[in-house]
Amino acid sequence: ARKKDKLRYRYPRGESYLDVIQRLEPVTVELERQRAPVVVIAHQAILRALYAYFAAKPLEEVPHIEVPLHTIIEIQMGVT
Repeated sequence: ARKKDKLRYRYPRGESYLDVIQRLEPVTVELERQRAPVVVIAHQAILRALYAYFAAKPLEEVPHIEVPLHTIIEIQMGVT
């Protein structure tokens, strides 16, 4: 089931990527308001969801975004 729809698959007593994205909505809004640099240290699912949001990636790509371990990813707001 997970391989068919990784975005919507919910682990027993856990959450799906869609659940994570919904839970992060207030966080993403607050991050957008920040003017000072922000550091986010989190599990890969959280980092994938945040990166997808700020990089304007489609929801379907979220579970498949490569987030390398032990790496700093810098996102500059308003920079194209």
